Amino acid sequence: MRKKLLVTVLAFLVLLPSMAVLADVPDPIPGKSYVHDFYDVIPEDLERHIERLGLDLDQGTGAQVVVVTVESLEGQDENSYAVELIREWGIGSPEENNGLVFLLEMDPTKVGDRAVYIGVGQGLEGRLPDGKIGRILDEYTLPFLEAGDIEGAVQSTYELLYEEVAAEYNYTGESVAPPRPSSNEGGISPFTIIMIVVIFYIIVTIFSNNGSGGGRGGPRGRGGRGGPFIFGPGMGGGKSSGGGFSGGFGGFGGGSSGGGGAGRSW
Repeated sequence: MRKKLLVTVLAFLVLLPSMAVLADVPDPIPGKSYVHDFYDVIPEDLERHIERLGLDLDQGTGAQVVVVTVESLEGQDENSYAVELIREWGIGSPEENNGLVFLLEMDPTKVGDRAVYIGVGQGLEGRLPDGKIGRILDEYTLPFLEAGDIEGAVQSTYELLYEEVAAEYNYTGESVAPPRPSSNEGGISPFTIIMIVVIFYIIVTIFSNNGSGGGRGGPRGRGGRGGPFIFGPGMGGGKSSGGGFSGGFGGFGGGSSGGGGAGRSW
């Protein structure tokens, strides 16, 4: 008897962490499919545009890309929240688990600490690994958000995701041209600044070594390579919550997510 009780308690303790990560998400907005704007911040014409693109992509590939805005995550982890949205709403097909969620937290009292997150179903993680999602957020989503252009952030990000999914399935649908942040058209991007700093550091290191290493040719031809210093897919910073979830809702197919994706704060 004691042994059975001990086994039960241990099993409960093992399962407790996975039970705790389940987020409390809202029910979908009736009548909506690919835009669930709980904070009412997306203009109607952009909603119609996204709904049309989402339906086009859904019918052509079976993949589903959904935008969700909420006032606050109420302190919940954005990765778990996105996973639970995909599970509860059944975004993507159950066969391919090819759903995407673009999540925006809008709480005006949390400026600088609001979550923006893209959750990726297991079937699209090969096309959209965490690092690639991170670069989309860094180079497109965040510049718009930081400039106060919510509409631009939503349109640019959604159209980029649309293009990526369409390319994954070799699908030729409606043509889009994701808007680029103005900072990318003339200013210096954060990535460029980082690379300038890295290159400057390499140059200083080369000359320092050359000055202290005597006359044996120095490090010429070695230090100039930038390859090892270029940031790769690891800069995404996505968090995994593990485990595949499945669910179903309305017009969605019942897809699942293994916790792929990446997020930032704004």
